[in-house]
Amino acid sequence: MAASGRVVQGEFHPAGTAHEWCDATVLRRLRRRSLAALRQELEPVPPSALAAFLPQWQHLGTHSLRGIDGLVRAIEQLQGAPVPASALEKLVLPSRVGDYSPTMLDELAAAGEVVWAGAGALPGKDGWVTLHLAETAPLLLHTPHPFEAGPLHQAVLDALAGGFGLFFRQIAEQVRAAGHDFQDAQLAEAIWDLAWSGRLTGDTLAPLRSLLGSGRTAGATAHRAKRTVPRGRYGTLTGRTGRPTASRSGPPTVAGRWSLLPEREPEPTHRAHALARTLLDRHGVVTRGAVAAEGVEGGFSAAYRVLSAFEETGQARRGYVVEGLGAAQFAMDGAVDRLRAVSTARDRAAGAAFGGHNSYGGQGSFGGPGGQGGYGGPP
Repeated sequence: MAASGRVVQGEFHPAGTAHEWCDATVLRRLRRRSLAALRQELEPVPPSALAAFLPQWQHLGTHSLRGIDGLVRAIEQLQGAPVPASALEKLVLPSRVGDYSPTMLDELAAAGEVVWAGAGALPGKDGWVTLHLAETAPLLLHTPHPFEAGPLHQAVLDALAGGFGLFFRQIAEQVRAAGHDFQDAQLAEAIWDLAWSGRLTGDTLAPLRSLLGSGRTAGATAHRAKRTVPRGRYGTLTGRTGRPTASRSGPPTVAGRWSLLPEREPEPTHRAHALARTLLDRHGVVTRGAVAAEGVEGGFSAAYRVLSAFEETGQARRGYVVEGLGAAQFAMDGAVDRLRAVSTARDRAAGAAFGGHNSYGGQGSFGGPGGQGGYGGPP
């Protein structure tokens, strides 16, 4: 019977001391009823409680994350979420990591522990960028964005097809060896087209900062482009002319080594499970709106199937957690407890404020000073 799946062996009774047997149909019925009971235990909190909870959950402004380990934790929670590149190191990371410095992110990227990827270009020099832990990047990388690739783009991809990281000049040599003629600016533009589309990455974010012009701020002077012509009027005495020459290392916007992003995990189920875990870790409470805001492939229906499976295995709780955000909400146990604590604290604070002052400005509730009766409003 066990081999045919009609009965299941395990420990089912709280007071059980040995292995027990249960009819598979009865066990499924018990599980459904248990999950239904757990859902009813969840008392919904107002949306204002979620608004107060989420910044705490994501360590915004708490400065509880510090150092390299704190940055790794912040990236773990943010991985796969597209953010504007111009806001990444000015707003997103500094608001989560108290002592954040760009050198910390460069250290992780150079060590191969963190991967950055483009997720689409924005007007100007800006674009969407995602951060990933290297070990989970294949599971969470987005599908590369389509764009009109020319011969130069394909030549760059061919040069990097060996799986090695190459500097700009090394890429240029291989592209020229393939019979292509170009200027440095054209090759740099092709590299960034491929980077923004989610095909290339670098071992440092220095070129991204240079592209955004951040080399002039926040102590990033090491990323400034070097002047090719002396500033003084006697510059010609050094033998240099006013014509700029090609830099031996290439433009600062393509500094460092470039390589192809790792291949995405081919199994959709594995990617879906990794995404669902990341959504729970990032939001604490996953709602239809949260999934829609991130533009998840397949939308909420795709995430719903995996999150429902998580509920059955005890990895998430489903219920009406936040008022007005739909019945299909999934949360981590720890998130539910913290959300309730935030809601309770807000209720107590509101009650104290209301109890201390009535609507007319007097002390007490429609009583005189100290609540000694009488009308406590204005005379």
